[in-house]
Amino acid sequence: MMDDAMGDQEPPSRDLKDDTLSPNGLVKTSEFIRLIIDALNSLGFNAIATDLEKQSGVPLLSPETKQFLELVKNREWDKSIDALKELQLGDEEKEKAVRLLLLEEKVFELMFNGQNDDAEKTVRDEMLPLGAKRSCLIRIWRRLIKPGSVKDTEVVKKLKELLPVGVLVPERRLECLLENELVRQRMNCDMHSVPDTDLSLFSCHHCDEQNIPSETLQILSEHTDEVWFLAFSNDGKYLASSSKDKTAILWEMDADGKFTQRHKLVGHEKPVVAVLWSIDDQQVITCGENEVIKRWDAGSGQCIGSYGRVGVGSVSCGWLHDGSGIIGAMSDRRIYLWSLDGTEMEHEQEQRAQNLSDVAMTSDGKWIVSVGKEQHEISLFSRETRAERVIQLDEKEMIASFSLSRDDKLLLVDLTSQAIQLWCLVGEQPFNVGEFDGHKRSRFVIRSCFGGYDEYFIASGSEDSQVYIWHIVKGSRPCRVLRGHSGAVNCVSWNPTDVHMLASGSDDRTIRIWGLAKN
Repeated sequence: MMDDAMGDQEPPSRDLKDDTLSPNGLVKTSEFIRLIIDALNSLGFNAIATDLEKQSGVPLLSPETKQFLELVKNREWDKSIDALKELQLGDEEKEKAVRLLLLEEKVFELMFNGQNDDAEKTVRDEMLPLGAKRSCLIRIWRRLIKPGSVKDTEVVKKLKELLPVGVLVPERRLECLLENELVRQRMNCDMHSVPDTDLSLFSCHHCDEQNIPSETLQILSEHTDEVWFLAFSNDGKYLASSSKDKTAILWEMDADGKFTQRHKLVGHEKPVVAVLWSIDDQQVITCGENEVIKRWDAGSGQCIGSYGRVGVGSVSCGWLHDGSGIIGAMSDRRIYLWSLDGTEMEHEQEQRAQNLSDVAMTSDGKWIVSVGKEQHEISLFSRETRAERVIQLDEKEMIASFSLSRDDKLLLVDLTSQAIQLWCLVGEQPFNVGEFDGHKRSRFVIRSCFGGYDEYFIASGSEDSQVYIWHIVKGSRPCRVLRGHSGAVNCVSWNPTDVHMLASGSDDRTIRIWGLAKN
């Protein structure tokens, strides 16, 4: 009985045109109802939308607009131009633009049907007096020589862009407003660290420090000497570590988020300074200190290749962007490239005046990034043009290490002065975005990394046995300091698929897995 009564309700007796419904009186009731009707139609609930129009007495379209659109959809161009006058747009320029659009459709249809004389007359007598440009006629011609024709919905879409606000509801306007609000909340969240799927229309979004990894979830103790390097796999399911104990270890994460040793990679004669995953996570490469670079099968743990030169040891290594080869920064201060079968590839970059410390290739394969000719420079070498761009730091600043963001837009540079500099690589000339400090570094190579949601965070080890975390937007001072190690923290790695998981490796021979505090 209640449903029948509701269905027979009369529309509201009051005029909703000037009503408002928001606390501050900024949202007009009639506009809000029209947005809901449009959203219901876009979701396919046309009957409910029609019922809402009746119940509220607020039509989505005025009778004049509805008639005009009906004529446009029926491609009755002369009648639609006459009906345009009834809309009373009050804007001469917009009305002229709409008329030109309708006339363009008319001319196209006449020419398509072979009525060239009528088309020419329409252009001469109606379009040119309105200021039609040559580009308009070219557009008609291109459509004629292309198969198919413009759909009615495309014409209506163009009309929505031309007609003044209020005549037609912009396409999917309610959805756009709601999404823009969520984006605004996300951008204004100084500590944002959750995926977009966690955003909700039912609450105002805000992240606090509790969403940053802060509690030790697990301690891995299988290395017998200092841990120097860490890298999560691209799918986040595995962790690789290298150590002064001359080994690297591949760790596997179970369903509960706990890591166990999968393979210990034994074969280097000297400490292993780096271990890096291939793009498909099927292989890793390891770099022995002033030794060879080795390639390993991640599934079996077997060594399947070695790369180097007689009498020349490795300092750093990296993968080619597509996994088809290896890059080596070597002790003779040169960079070498090898294909996977060991064939040396041509590379024309000059010898450095100082020792190299890091090398990497951008994900598109266009640039090789390394320490420049001097220890206070970063070199960006183009593989296409052989040209070199140089990031020039203060001559007092010496580069200890660097790392690229996943999208290659940002570069994190660790300096011997204890500062970490952030550089933007977008555009012709790289520029300094900011500097982060608070951690301690005086003797050792301390590595930092990007991480968290959309890599908004920076993490770094420190010689004071702590892990430091900064938010890129929030400022140069750390927003979180993690305590637990008993020796210098040499390296950190942020899980690329779990924004709340961070790993750190230390001189105390352990790896700590950090996550959210349970309380």
